[in-house]
Amino acid sequence: MHTLYAATATATGTPAPMLILLAIIGTAVYLVSCWLWPFRACSRCDGAGRFRSPSGRAWRYCHRCNGKGAQLRTGRRILTYLGNTRDRGTRR
Repeated sequence: MHTLYAATATATGTPAPMLILLAIIGTAVYLVSCWLWPFRACSRCDGAGRFRSPSGRAWRYCHRCNGKGAQLRTGRRILTYLGNTRDRGTRR
């Protein structure tokens, strides 16, 4: 009797280089988006800049965003820090 073998493909390499490349591309896309759109909606007031007082009779400005409704994104803080670090290194 003849034995039939199924043709199978086995992975010979690891996917680590591809995952590293995807992580680098994802980080680059996030930093570019932070450069283009540096602000996000305030997490406390949802971008309104104000909210009702506890009594519900008056409006109060948000203390977290100072009534602006926007906060800097984390990636933009990183870009600003890196830019300032470079500037501090080139000053005489």
